[in-house]
Amino acid sequence: MESKEISEKIERILKLDTHPVALKFYEKKEEMPRRPINSKMNFCQLVSIARYQNTANSLTPEMHICAIGSACLGIIKTPEIFSEGKAPVGRYVDSEETGKKFIGNVFKLGDEGKKYGGVMVEPLGASLQEPDVVVIYANPNQIMRLIHACVYDTGEKVAADTVAEAALCSGAAFAMAKKKPIIGFPCAGDRRFGGTQVHELVFAAPYEMMVHLVENLETTGKLGASLYPVPPFMFWTPKMAEAYAMKDEYLNE
Repeated sequence: MESKEISEKIERILKLDTHPVALKFYEKKEEMPRRPINSKMNFCQLVSIARYQNTANSLTPEMHICAIGSACLGIIKTPEIFSEGKAPVGRYVDSEETGKKFIGNVFKLGDEGKKYGGVMVEPLGASLQEPDVVVIYANPNQIMRLIHACVYDTGEKVAADTVAEAALCSGAAFAMAKKKPIIGFPCAGDRRFGGTQVHELVFAAPYEMMVHLVENLETTGKLGASLYPVPPFMFWTPKMAEAYAMKDEYLNE
């Protein structure tokens, strides 16, 4: 199953508002099929362009604004201001000690040093090469469907990033490094810069599991329990306001 078919099936089954996004990590930026646009932007912006506008772009550290995102993606070594817990003080946490724990809970490839020279960001359906990671923005009901597809033949729970800091970037990094899916709560930056909507969560998974994920989405959908949208149970008798309720006398007129 090719990327285009995978994307089409996921979009159709889940009734997604935006396209799934393909990510390809490159050790050398010169290897990427296209250069970054001539404007410094954030990773979440490029993902937004891919999922809303069906357009590909590339990311390099020189053209990236967000430092914590760069650290997560491994395109820079994690700066000390993050590893020492200083960056989130006064914004998300009350002290450097708390900040160190907070940032420590954010999965960052950059904790082991710089690993990649750039990341290619494409709509999955138009990906020109086999991706490393697929990112899907979805509502909680659609995420439920993805979880059930993941656990259908494994029973293994799907990891969830509940720090709400750099969730898109850390989720992509987690899927890349661990080869497992993860759910994240989009951070304030993703909402502000990436246009993430109030109802959206982010799901990231290694591309290598996508064919199996689609197959399980199809299978679980046929079983009747894991559905989107979930049809409300209608076989019950409601109580009406007295003035609007049917009366026996109306039946005899």
